[in-house]
Amino acid sequence: MSEFTMKKEEGNFNILMFPWLAHGHISPFLELAKILSKRTFNIYLCSTAVNLDSIKISLQKDSTVINLVPLKIPEMPQLPPLLHTTKNLPTHLLPVLFEAFQNSSSNFSDIINSLKPDLLIYDFFQPWAPKLALSQGIPCVYFATSGATTYAFFHHFHTNGISSTFPYPEIYLLDYEKVIRARILENIKPDGNDFASGNFKMSSDIVLVKSCKGIEGKYIDYLSILCNKKILPTGPLISNADDEEEEENSEIVQWLNGKNKYSTVYISFGSENFLSNEQIEEVAKGSKARKMSEKMKNDEEQELTQVTEQLTRLCIKYKHHKGT
Repeated sequence: MSEFTMKKEEGNFNILMFPWLAHGHISPFLELAKILSKRTFNIYLCSTAVNLDSIKISLQKDSTVINLVPLKIPEMPQLPPLLHTTKNLPTHLLPVLFEAFQNSSSNFSDIINSLKPDLLIYDFFQPWAPKLALSQGIPCVYFATSGATTYAFFHHFHTNGISSTFPYPEIYLLDYEKVIRARILENIKPDGNDFASGNFKMSSDIVLVKSCKGIEGKYIDYLSILCNKKILPTGPLISNADDEEEEENSEIVQWLNGKNKYSTVYISFGSENFLSNEQIEEVAKGSKARKMSEKMKNDEEQELTQVTEQLTRLCIKYKHHKGT
């Protein structure tokens, strides 16, 4: 393909990774790509040009070999190329970006046809991507970047009905959240009745989730039962690279440098959640933080090894089917 350089190594499987256009999705895809590229896979990461430009900086710093594949989305007067990403995108243009992204399926089809990957790893918002790949006999794996608990919670009600009881009472919705949930459920079906759960259905045998057994073990197991897929945690996938030189001298980095290794746990509740003072105090107590950190550290290598083994198995399985 003339649009990007194909750097294939004989004997390695070629994986095409395709995240949604938000950096909260691109970042874990990129970190997983870095890991897989060091474990006998040729990795191709597809996104818009403005997102790929930001990725190049991170790749240059750690010399990771990942092939960047530009995705062309339809031009719209109110959506110039610099806004082909959710970063710095005005809120009112988010539906426009989403529509343009959905309409990029023909360009993505050209990429699939030219690259002919051995496997596709896809994101939540583009169910048309695995459909295109599966139609050509290419296995697809869904990568859930938001952890297992939320997926298990909503998949439970999708499977068992809205009046059913989630088996883990510590997870529940407040009244105002129920209103938001109803609104979301009305708007997440642009591609048929299974826009959300369909991502799990189309995933070939396994689903990857940005999590670890040490934190979400029971929810990972329950999600596996609900979707009838093997759920493989990838670990937290946190970048170790400093994006800006001044960050190295920032107050928070200096504070962290004074702590012992594995003594501090970073907890993120997303960009749209705000804790009460009481909740902040409970988090600050950190009674289980050290134990949790050690558990994550011990499990991470084993979990990533399992991810590598299962992805390799899928590539071999589908190649064998094509050959018969």
